[in-house]
Amino acid sequence: MLICEGYSPIVLSGPSGAGKTELIEYLKKKNKIFEEAPGITTRPRRIGEVGNTEFITQEKFFEYVNNDELIQYVRHDGNYYGTLKKALELLKDKQILFNMGYQGAVSLKNIRPDSSLIYILPPNKEEVLRRMGNRGIQRYSLGIEQTKKSIDLYDYLLISYTDNMEKLYCDFMDIYESSESGKTKSLKLIKNKDFMKNFYN
Repeated sequence: MLICEGYSPIVLSGPSGAGKTELIEYLKKKNKIFEEAPGITTRPRRIGEVGNTEFITQEKFFEYVNNDELIQYVRHDGNYYGTLKKALELLKDKQILFNMGYQGAVSLKNIRPDSSLIYILPPNKEEVLRRMGNRGIQRYSLGIEQTKKSIDLYDYLLISYTDNMEKLYCDFMDIYESSESGKTKSLKLIKNKDFMKNFYN
C-alpha cells in the first residue's frame, strides 16, 4: 500500500460523452490546486493536441509494465494507455484528478484506499447522443452496460451540464466541500444512485 502525505486522490469516471475532460480542464482554470494525473500512451499525438499525456513507444510502455510502475493500463483500438504510480507523488502539493475507467478506479483504490471515486453522467440520454454524434448509438449502448456494472463502486454521482460549466464546477465544489487537516481533504458525501437507475430507461 502506498500512502503519501498531502491530498487524497480523486477519480473521475463515466461513459463516453460524460464530460470528464471538459470538467478537468475547467477545474484547472478555476482553481490552481487541481491538476490532472499525467498519463502515457503508445498512440500518436494528434495535430495540435495538448495536455498531460506523454507519447511513448510500445517498448518503453512495457518497460513500465514489467517494472510494476503503472497504477493501471488498458488497450484500446490497438494502442495502450496507462497511469504511472509516480503520479501519486504529486499529491503532496496538488489535488490530482485521475481520469480513468472502472478497472483503473479499482486499482487506484487498492493502492490508495483514501481515494474518492466520482462517477459522471450527462443529464439525459438525448444529451449523450448529441455529444457523441454519429457514434452515439453504439457508445450509448456500451455506456449502459458500463454504468450498470460499475456504479456501485463509486462514492459520488455528478451530473454534467457541460452547457453550463460554472454550474458543473459549483456542483463539483459542493462535493469537494472540505474540512482541512494540514493539506488532507475530506469529501462530503453527495450521492443519488436513483438518478442512475432511471437514467437508462
